Amino acid sequence: MKRLIFVIISCVFFVALNSRHIIAQSSKESDYNKGKTLYKNKCQFCHGILGDGKGPASEPLLRHPVDFTDSEFWQEDVEKKIDETIKKGKEMMPAFVLEPGQIKAITVYITGTFKKATQNNK
Repeated sequence: MKRLIFVIISCVFFVALNSRHIIAQSSKESDYNKGKTLYKNKCQFCHGILGDGKGPASEPLLRHPVDFTDSEFWQEDVEKKIDETIKKGKEMMPAFVLEPGQIKAITVYITGTFKKATQNNK
């Protein structure tokens, strides 16, 4: 009887841990997809499809937009850097009025897409 109770408790504990992981993963995927759409609509024109700062609007700018595929970009607190740049603008980039969840989603997308590409290129 004790063994059965132990097995049941173990199963419940295992399911609880896995469901928490699944929910977190699902939330991250949702943020990634939202971020992808936001990036396409707000960022891609200057930063480019590949995140290399060579979008169609970057050519006439005095300085090219930040290259997300450059390993130097990833050296500092990226979340803070992206958050502040979106809210306040920087050099040629204007500020954007976005909700915190939207900024988080863009950060998840940029990190998941371009940081990974940067690491793969090493």
